[in-house]
Amino acid sequence: FERYFAGPFFVGFKTLCGYWGVKMNDPRFKPMWAYANRHRLPILNHTWGKEDISLLQDVVKKYPQAHFLLGHSGGTEEGRREAEHLAQGNPNVYLEWCGSFCNAVAWEQTLRKVSPRQVVFGTDAMVHDIYWEIGRLLSLDVPDKILIPILGQNMRRIMGLRR
Repeated sequence: FERYFAGPFFVGFKTLCGYWGVKMNDPRFKPMWAYANRHRLPILNHTWGKEDISLLQDVVKKYPQAHFLLGHSGGTEEGRREAEHLAQGNPNVYLEWCGSFCNAVAWEQTLRKVSPRQVVFGTDAMVHDIYWEIGRLLSLDVPDKILIPILGQNMRRIMGLRR
């Protein structure tokens, strides 16, 4: 890890457990969690459904200096609810915006349950239409003071904590 993170390119980790056929709490991830915790790095976890997120319950508590970004905010309706629950009790957990259209849970409801400081904007780059994702965020019926941190300040803050 030291060699990769010594340069400017690698700034965190990403897991795609559903694609890999590996559970999120697999013990083989321990070196990654520990390194991220030591260096206060973000870990973008592709999440889809309640189980993915529930498997992180103990992990996020054990590694409180690591920043766990829940990609797609759980994806499904059950996944979103579980993501909200996990973020509520853990300030190192963040809901990631990408795929905001994947379920019927209103983001205005989510933002009443989860601190806007715990939501980061994302687009899935080439997979989702970036304009649609940002338009959806900017169309929420919430004050700008909630949207502005989501658009970049939160991620800048997370990245600024790296050591």
